[in-house]
Amino acid sequence: MKKKPFNQNAAIRGALRRLFARSPVVREVLSKVRREVPKFNKDGSRAKKDAVQYQCGVCHEYVGSTKVSVDHIDPVVDVNDGFIDWNTFVARLFCDASNLQVICDTCHDKKTYEERIARLLIQYTQELDKWEAAVVLWEQSDKKPGSASTLRKELSRYTSKRKTKGLETIVERAQALKDRLGKQK
Repeated sequence: MKKKPFNQNAAIRGALRRLFARSPVVREVLSKVRREVPKFNKDGSRAKKDAVQYQCGVCHEYVGSTKVSVDHIDPVVDVNDGFIDWNTFVARLFCDASNLQVICDTCHDKKTYEERIARLLIQYTQELDKWEAAVVLWEQSDKKPGSASTLRKELSRYTSKRKTKGLETIVERAQALKDRLGKQK
């Protein structure tokens, strides 16, 4: 597999998130929903240390310490605005405990996916607005076949996302634009 090129911004984001994960506010939030449960050895005797579990703030299930995260209730990277600048990122990342929740990996994956889809919907809608304007110009011009194939190729980026749950409206809109271009070559 080809190694991805070094991304400085991703490395900085990762380093800041690791630093935040070790902050006192994270420990404070975790301690509020922590419980210890008896742990037993294979022979039935009690283990020296009890198992630690944390209660998920979404589903309220108790899960092991390796299957839990501290999550920002309001995302660090806003769904509508995206990444603004490093000062805003750091200010949102290092927030107070009222904006944090302990969340199990299953709920965290679901929440992260929903936020990602919301960001993509905004991004793709803006991009499709521009492509729709290009299709309108194509329809108003002498409808050159070469430009239609270029537009269809660009719109295929969006129709190829059929299997991504939550992007159905984007796929339908892109397909409708492709249909307006006809099947000319």
